[in-house]
Amino acid sequence: MKPAVAEEPINQKSSFDFTFKTKSNEINDMLISIENNKTDNFHNILQKINELQEFLNDSKTFLPAYNMKKCSDEIKHITKRYELLHEKLQPKKKFAFGKQPATSAVAKAKTKAEDKFEQVNQLKVYKEDCGFKNRSDVNNLVLTEHECHMKDVALDTLINCTVLMCGTPSTVRATSLTKCKVYVCAQTSIFIENCKDSIFICASQQLRIHDTFDTSFYIYVTSSAIIENSKQLRFAPLSFNSAILKKAFRKANFDEFKNNWKIVNDFDWLSSYEPSPNWCEIPEEERQQPSEETDNFITDQ
Repeated sequence: MKPAVAEEPINQKSSFDFTFKTKSNEINDMLISIENNKTDNFHNILQKINELQEFLNDSKTFLPAYNMKKCSDEIKHITKRYELLHEKLQPKKKFAFGKQPATSAVAKAKTKAEDKFEQVNQLKVYKEDCGFKNRSDVNNLVLTEHECHMKDVALDTLINCTVLMCGTPSTVRATSLTKCKVYVCAQTSIFIENCKDSIFICASQQLRIHDTFDTSFYIYVTSSAIIENSKQLRFAPLSFNSAILKKAFRKANFDEFKNNWKIVNDFDWLSSYEPSPNWCEIPEEERQQPSEETDNFITDQ
């Protein structure tokens, strides 16, 4: 009987190794196919990466720390390759500023030169990708359903602002936000970097957080949250006291009962026996998820 008991974890790990290799090879083959044929299959690849991450999460209980690190590194490599390929074959258009009145050639040249020295409190609304940049102390930055539906949204250098996205953007990238609140339901992924002292109320398939500190997340995620080089992060499940976000959630066809908010993968903490010191759950008695009603939004939704 003893040999049978001893072989069980070995068989479990062997099965994991085979399945993980099969799934990762499938993703790499899809990436090669896109690179050679330039076909648009990025959504399916992202789904496969999410499934691979979920499979690794489910195997934490029996995988040694070394294997967890090795597999996590491989997923990081695949994800990076995906991002580079996506950028290469579907590059974002350069950001263009909002509409301006017709001006002379001299005035245009002057304006172009002054753009290099733009003040933090100037509003920049991107025409192609859409989003907000260089704003401070604004409590109602709103993207309507029409403005952000299936778009790539960029939030950049916002201080003490509240942002509400009424539709379902495809992806959202939030960079350098301080003391901000962001409400968003993205169809695929949300990427957050270099943010601090902020609150994100968000739903997506994939959530990646880099270089972020002292920030709270009320989230819905179908795969898992991934953090790197981040500290003092707090997580709680998304609740639906936000009417506009709930409407977007339904449009994204997310299942309210399949929320993996508790699965947070810290790439800087690979021990499967002790919790990461870089994040924690928000105790139930301390969860105070804000809603857009409390932030005095005025929209036409």
